[in-house]
This record gives sequence, structure tokens and C-alpha cells, in this order.
Amino acid sequence: MSATPLYREFVLRGPSVWAGFVALVKANAKTFADKGEPLRIILTSEERKRNNEQNRFYWGVVLRDIGEQAWVNGRQFDKDTWHEYFARMYGVCDDVALPDGEIVSRRKSTTQMSVGEFSAYTAAVQAYAANNLGVSFE
Repeated sequence: MSATPLYREFVLRGPSVWAGFVALVKANAKTFADKGEPLRIILTSEERKRNNEQNRFYWGVVLRDIGEQAWVNGRQFDKDTWHEYFARMYGVCDDVALPDGEIVSRRKSTTQMSVGEFSAYTAAVQAYAANNLGVSFE
């Protein structure tokens, strides 16, 4: 059986971030390779749309763990409900001009987020779930 997926994203803005990235690779590359699950490293710019790996991690690990562990007022909620909740809380909003001139703020679909936006969004969701709902992520 495969272990919980290792998924981390780094925005390389300075030497300390690079050092953290190198340390993570050094700490995990051999172990994963020995298990027949070598690490995959993807380099991308901030502007690309979120990727399939991010989406799988968000739905398959983050929202799954929240749905299984979080209780609010004696109730649990499914992944779709938590997704809508967090998308409203942390999602990117765009102002849209309607034909009558009214300007409304509309939540951008997470499918339209860039790699960087979705990474920040996922980190915010995990932080909230850990700090406010008692969820632990492996």
C-alpha cells in the first residue's frame, strides 16, 4: 500500500526557500526511490493554471481528511460542502460589470486559479482546518 502522497510547493523567491526545497528533496528522494516511488519534480511559472497534481491532492487528501475528521456543531460535512465553504472563504474574487452597470464581486472558480493562487488557497484551507477544526494531515 502506498503512503500518503508527499506534496509541497515552493515559490523560489530567495535563497532560504531554495534551501528548504533542497532539504526536502535530500530528506525524501532516496526513501521514495527505494520504495519504487521516485519523487517527481515539476517546475512552472506562477501564471499557469492549477495542475492535476494539485487538484488530486486538494480533493484526495485535504478535503478527504477534513470531511473525515472535522465536526461542527455535532455534524460532519462532505467534501463538496467543505469545498464550497472554503472557496467562499479563501477563493479569489473578480469584479464583474453587469449590463446595467452594476459591479458585482464573483468568486473565481478554483479551476481558473493559477498554480500560485491554488497553492496559497490550499495552504490557507489546511491552516484553517488544522487550527480551527483540529484536522491533522499526514
